[in-house]
Amino acid sequence: MRRRFPAHGGGCGRSGSAAKAGEVAAGLLRVCRVLVLLGFLTPAPGHAEDLLEVFRQAARTDPLLAREKDLLNANSAGISAARWALGPKMQAYGGAGVASLNLSFGNAFSLATGTTAEYYTVLLTQPLLDGQSIAALRVAKSQAQAQHAMVLYQEQQMILRVVQAYLTVLQAEANQRVAAEQRELFQSVWKQATAFLAVGRGDVIAASEAKARFDAAESNLTTATNAVGIARKVLERITHGPVGKLADVGEIQPLGPQPDQIDIWTKTAVDNQPLLHQARSLLAAAVQQIEQNRRAQWPVLSVVGSSAALGVNAVPLNIQSEAGFLTLSVPFFDGQIGARVKQAKAQARASQRYLDNAIDQVKLDTEEAFLNLQSSVSQLQSAATAVESAKTSLDGTRKGYEIGTRSVVDLLTVITDYGSARRDYYVALYNHLLDRVQLKGAAGVLTVEDIRALNDLLRKR
Repeated sequence: MRRRFPAHGGGCGRSGSAAKAGEVAAGLLRVCRVLVLLGFLTPAPGHAEDLLEVFRQAARTDPLLAREKDLLNANSAGISAARWALGPKMQAYGGAGVASLNLSFGNAFSLATGTTAEYYTVLLTQPLLDGQSIAALRVAKSQAQAQHAMVLYQEQQMILRVVQAYLTVLQAEANQRVAAEQRELFQSVWKQATAFLAVGRGDVIAASEAKARFDAAESNLTTATNAVGIARKVLERITHGPVGKLADVGEIQPLGPQPDQIDIWTKTAVDNQPLLHQARSLLAAAVQQIEQNRRAQWPVLSVVGSSAALGVNAVPLNIQSEAGFLTLSVPFFDGQIGARVKQAKAQARASQRYLDNAIDQVKLDTEEAFLNLQSSVSQLQSAATAVESAKTSLDGTRKGYEIGTRSVVDLLTVITDYGSARRDYYVALYNHLLDRVQLKGAAGVLTVEDIRALNDLLRKR
């Protein structure tokens, strides 16, 4: 956020050192501006002026998005772990202690008791065929895909949260402006009615009504001011830092869904909504877990290389061996395998039902967002027309009151109507902008580019 430095009017001249310091400061300021434009410096994170900067602040500090990314890293590590289950493993064993030794060679034998011995064994195992581990790798990949979809979903949800909180602040500030202007109008009418009453031309009831409207307007202004503070707190909770004065929306042309066909949007949602990608990946993982549990009955074929040594101190005896084996491990009976297969099948059925429900909900959300955006166009247009009509009525009634053809009550009524029309307009305006974003969010195609497009509609105050 650019800061304005206060001007000091103490004198016309400058000392040489002061002028030189000013030139240095101006030069540094120009350099900083160039660095900001080039991207080497960024504005202080606590002073966002527009929607794009607020979004960047939120993206840097959002704990929900960071959590999903951490879970994605955990799932990626799970893929590596599953892949290493198919790789070589090396194990080493060793020991030392007291032993009894009995050696026989034909008819001759020797016996040693109470002697000490040391041994070690090194085994290198490489699975050649391990169906269960292969299925486990597929499960891990599907789970990582599901988590990647959750990261995309949380990114879109963060965009929605930022836009909604930002527009809520703008709407609260607009209501505050309307309340302040309405208070000034009621105050002027009250003062004028009181002055007429003082010179014998006024009406006690009219002055009392004007005073009551003024008091209510002051209360409304306090409520509106508090609403601004609350809305800003909500936005600052998302950015995890203070925000400066926000850029408001300028003149906009209402824009309905593009394309204006609900079937295209629902198909886009079914194809792109991250929640559905997650549900499909979880279903794939559940199906693959069925096969993983079935393959627990499969034999495991491995190649094993070993190196071993045995040393006996009393003989003395030192035996060393190196060998290679093909090993085949065959499970004959394990009652848990059948139970785990049943469990995995039930989980797969549950995942399928979750996917079916998610598809229905995504379609419904998209259709609702589509219709809301369609309705918001006419609502915004009618609200703008109502403001113009209310303004014309206010101007006419004010002139009529000045020449004595309209009463104070008439003037107070049109002031109230004008304020209500303006508040309704701002509600329609910010709801229309929010509906634009919500439709893309429901369809699963909301990106940072949509933030930039909405940011282009803002103007500096």
